Amino acid sequence: MDIAIHLPEAVAQTRDFYGELLHQQASFTTIADHLRALSIRMWEGVQEGNEVVFREIANYHKDHLGRELKVLMKAAWTEGDCQLTIAHEYGFGSWGEVCSLEKGYDLGFEQTVDALLAGDIDLLCENIGRMPQLAQQRSRYGHGATLLHYAVSNGVELWRQQVPLNLPEMVRYLLNNGADLRAKMNVYGGTYAAPELLLSSLHPRNAGIFAEMRAIMDT
Repeated sequence: MDIAIHLPEAVAQTRDFYGELLHQQASFTTIADHLRALSIRMWEGVQEGNEVVFREIANYHKDHLGRELKVLMKAAWTEGDCQLTIAHEYGFGSWGEVCSLEKGYDLGFEQTVDALLAGDIDLLCENIGRMPQLAQQRSRYGHGATLLHYAVSNGVELWRQQVPLNLPEMVRYLLNNGADLRAKMNVYGGTYAAPELLLSSLHPRNAGIFAEMRAIMDT
C-alpha cells in the first residue's frame, strides 16, 4: 500500500538537483568521499545560478544564515563556500573535519532511515528485528542523529526532511523497541533531543501530525 508523504517543495527541489548522488552511499569508500562529491555538485549549481543551492547556503552556511536568495545569488562565491555549507548541513564543524573522516557508512542504518522516511514500516520492523541496536544507533554524520531525530524533520540533512503520514505509528514502534527520547544530536550550536526539535519543526505541523507526534513523545 502506498503511503502518503508530505514532501516540502524545497526538499523536493533539492532531491531533484542532486538526484541519485544522494543515494549512492554504497559507492563511496568513505563518508568524506561522498560529501566531497556533493560539494562539487553544489559548486556546479552555484555556477549555474540555481536557486536550490542558494537556499541550501541560506540554511547551513554559518555566515549567510537566513539571507534572501536574491542577495545570495548576486554575491561572490568559492568552492570552499560550498564545502563549508555541506559540512554544516551534515553536522560537521568544518570542511577539514569532513576530510579527516576515514570511516564509511553504516549501510544498515542508512537504509533504515530511508525506510522510516518512506513510511515503509514493514522494512523498518524487519531491519530492527534483525539489528535491534538500530533503534538507538546514531548517524555517522557529525550531527549524530538517531532515527527519532530523523522522524521530527529538524536539523538533519535537508533532502531527508519529509514526513510520511504513518510516522506516528513508526515512532511508537521505535519507542517500544528501545529508542531513547533523551538522546541528543548536535545541531544549532548545541545538543537537542527529538522532542525538543519537534516543537520547532514546521514539517510535521504542515503534514497534520504534530499533535499526535507530540503526544507520543510526551509519554
